[in-house]
Amino acid sequence: MSKKRARGESPDTYLSINQTCERFGISRRTFYRLLANEPGIAALVIRIPPGSGRIRVPVNRFERWLLERQ
Repeated sequence: MSKKRARGESPDTYLSINQTCERFGISRRTFYRLLANEPGIAALVIRIPPGSGRIRVPVNRFERWLLERQ
């Protein structure tokens, strides 16, 4: 399900929702369902600015979360 990290990509890389969906082959609808129904995802993502801002997804942590559910 996950792809290997791109060459030169930092372990602390954060992706937008669109980038995350494209990289992991899921729809935005699926991402938002995960966000609403999986407490692990809500704790994982970062909002900029905090609270109600744009969502950023840390690549490594999201990959680990996905692998734990396989």
